[in-house]
Amino acid sequence: MSLTSLTAYQLSELLRRVDPHIARNSDHGGIEGVHLDYNGTHLHAVATDRYTLAVARERAVGIAPAWKLTISAAEWTDNVTALRAWADAHPGGENVHLSASADELTVSSNRSKLVLQASGGYFPEWRDLIRTALNHTPTESPWSGWQARLLARWQEVGDGITTWQPAFDKPVVIYATNFVGLQMPRRIGDDESPAGRWESWKGSLGETGPTVEQEQTLHHWEAAALEEKNHLVETYIEDLLKQTLRSTTDIFKVATDDTGALAAYALAGTQSWLAYRLLKVMEKAAPDLLRKTLDDVTQQCESGEINEWARDEAEKAGFDPQKWHDEYEAHLKKLADERAAETTA
Repeated sequence: MSLTSLTAYQLSELLRRVDPHIARNSDHGGIEGVHLDYNGTHLHAVATDRYTLAVARERAVGIAPAWKLTISAAEWTDNVTALRAWADAHPGGENVHLSASADELTVSSNRSKLVLQASGGYFPEWRDLIRTALNHTPTESPWSGWQARLLARWQEVGDGITTWQPAFDKPVVIYATNFVGLQMPRRIGDDESPAGRWESWKGSLGETGPTVEQEQTLHHWEAAALEEKNHLVETYIEDLLKQTLRSTTDIFKVATDDTGALAAYALAGTQSWLAYRLLKVMEKAAPDLLRKTLDDVTQQCESGEINEWARDEAEKAGFDPQKWHDEYEAHLKKLADERAAETTA
């Protein structure tokens, strides 16, 4: 029996990113599902219908040897949907645990437990396929054909992907943070060759004319709207580092008897540094979640209602914000009384 632990968000992300590539309602029972593969460091989720192959991974903690199981997505035994619904029902930061046996996967948390039938049988050697594709040398401009409906599957990967292809008849490699995938090209007819395409379009384009590259006229396509979320991350990183440096420098300029100012500078510096470190971790581990969160936080800050947001969150977490307020007011009153007594002494 093995046990592997990660967060509910990580498990949900694994399943979400590979779900479009699952071979549902096919004649290939061995691949009709999601293959979970733990190697001691990462939990991998693998799905393929032979046209595309997707592999997502998340760091996980295990207390037993590596394991692998395939969770069925067949019509009558769709355990993938059940597992995804179970993970989505948990708060993202909550730890969940996967226990694998020969033909069963048990997932558990402090809230509930789910037992799913699974298979330890045949699944394609996905590591060999990916390794072979990654070791191919890409061509400068491959001549390829694609099925548009399959291209749509990659939108779940995230905002930024890179691609390359070694030859027109080899799969294109789709690469992103903690994700790698393959898509097979389709057969291309003679009428779709470069010469055939030009012959078909020259009536609309004309046979002569100046040569105009995209960067000469369409550079505005790379404007703020396309890079806004990435720029937001960079802005927060810069602001947090500035605040840390300013606070930890200015603290030495404050009069030593001004304990309130000393505490404020120290708190601003340490909290900014803490926020920066957490932001950098999220940028690497969950970049899409980070960008969405920063977008939400920015809107909340611009609303001018941070106090209300913080009070609601404190109450949801089981704290008593009114008690905090009263204790802080009592602390301020005590300090004022002590200063008044020192003055009159």
